[in-house]
Amino acid sequence: MGASGLPRRLPAVLVPADGESFASWLSRAAADWQLAPGEAAQAVGLECHPGYSVVRPLFFGIALTERSLARAEAATGLDAQALRAMQLSRYAASALDFAGLDLGSEASLTALGHREWALFTSSRACPKCLAACPVWPLWWRLGIAAVCPVHQVLLVDVCRRCGIRLGRGYNGHPRGLITRRQEVDLGRCNNRRPATRRRKAGLCDQNLAALPAVPVPAELAALQQRVLDIADGRAAARVAGQRAAPAEFFAALRFTAALVRLVATADDLAACTALPDDAAEQFAADLHERQQASRGGAGTQLRASPPSAVHAAVVLALTEPTLFAPDQRTCQEVLSTWMQRAVARRRTPGKSDPLRVVPRPACLEPLVRAAAPPSSRIAGALAVRPAVRPAYTTAHLPHLVDVDDYTELLATQLPGTAPASGRRLAALALARIAGATSWQQAASDLAMDPLKAARATNTLVQRITDPDAFWRATEQIGVRLCERGLVDYAARRRELAGLTAVPHAVLYPVCRPLDHDVTLQRRRHSAAWVWQHFTAGDVREAPAYDPALWKAATTESVREGWRRFAAWIPDTVAAQLTAFGRDLLEPDTTGGA
Repeated sequence: MGASGLPRRLPAVLVPADGESFASWLSRAAADWQLAPGEAAQAVGLECHPGYSVVRPLFFGIALTERSLARAEAATGLDAQALRAMQLSRYAASALDFAGLDLGSEASLTALGHREWALFTSSRACPKCLAACPVWPLWWRLGIAAVCPVHQVLLVDVCRRCGIRLGRGYNGHPRGLITRRQEVDLGRCNNRRPATRRRKAGLCDQNLAALPAVPVPAELAALQQRVLDIADGRAAARVAGQRAAPAEFFAALRFTAALVRLVATADDLAACTALPDDAAEQFAADLHERQQASRGGAGTQLRASPPSAVHAAVVLALTEPTLFAPDQRTCQEVLSTWMQRAVARRRTPGKSDPLRVVPRPACLEPLVRAAAPPSSRIAGALAVRPAVRPAYTTAHLPHLVDVDDYTELLATQLPGTAPASGRRLAALALARIAGATSWQQAASDLAMDPLKAARATNTLVQRITDPDAFWRATEQIGVRLCERGLVDYAARRRELAGLTAVPHAVLYPVCRPLDHDVTLQRRRHSAAWVWQHFTAGDVREAPAYDPALWKAATTESVREGWRRFAAWIPDTVAAQLTAFGRDLLEPDTTGGA
């Protein structure tokens, strides 16, 4: 280091090839300087992780910190533009979104790694390109990298000899660089293989040019080139024939990819002539593996970066008719096919809508909205039914309709639905009949937890196959409600909102003869029983089960306590609690109880 804290100027520096990645340039420069890559990183002045036995530059190949940039400029004579052009951050305004990246904290890479379509610790490669020249283009590290447009072959992900992703360096220390002074053949894999019983640790000597190169149709190679031209700014981005910003194009690509991952069938893959042999089987295997993953919901899996070049090739081929449609009408026609399948899938019992968490870009939003079947399929059926003003108002509705009414009249319309969830949806439907203009308003009119209401309406209405039959059954539940005598459940909920424990003096006369102590837990379970009995609500929402009152107990233990209490409660205790509840509610709200 010089007196200024900057490294001394290196005597001779290779000029980066056009589009070359930083790791590739550093490896070639190291060979020219007769240094190991790790030594070259130190000579260039890159900031590195302290405390590692291998050299691990900060944000290596992703972005340069200000200190790394200043040192690299001083050591190499390359300007900032040339150095930054070799980092993945080059694509931050097109194929990638680096919002949230903090160059002061590598922990910020975690969210980026889960979200962005990029290979942050490895690279794909074209064996034919490397046979001609040991230069690794930066675009090989994009998640959408699938095919070499020049040689029309699939890119390779994994070395067949060491089984490690290409360009990963030290397995266990991704992007760790070799520091031991030795001759490094740039035509070899050079991943560091860990020692085993049969083999010493060392560099993988797989000849990269000898890796199998699977040919692909020319149309797929041309499609890859079109996408790369948009990423690099060499071509204007268009979606459905309309100009779009490059970032919007890639957002549309990711949304469409999520859609086809969700609903594409084997027939769709077989009909796609641009795909190489065996691509369909590998794509299906990737999807199955991700669906079985222990982390991340369905929406997360749909948004994930393509795990292989084959997967990326399938994504390119299946999204092409949508993204590169000549006009919006053609694009909408293609989208309609996908969206109809997605909606049909949501109506399957046990299925929700994983696409709800996948961002829709502005350039596709109106087309997706127009292509999707009407969201008012259920509410729309109510709108065309004869308007009959019910005798009840939302104040007369419980949060859960009577269990027998639900079982006899409505359960068959909601296959695969838990009774408590179906009874909640029925209460919301009754509120719609009473005049609520949306499911959100129905929940508000009932003073129902909006999250629980949204879960019921967003998921369960998709399972209804006969909207007219659903509304007829709901109207019948309303008729039965009136025949029993209307009850002001809203007033009851207000009156009992503060009931967190039944007084000791109420329970003692009926519990003592049964040799049961009047504990605080029993008083709270009794309060929950009273609340449920008079409000017809979900006992889990009883004021007595406010988590703040049960700080030392888990949710499961509280619920297990309620189950034991509900199974135990004898008639004498039930009668005493009923009388206690009536006393609390008199004189105005007990009618019909």
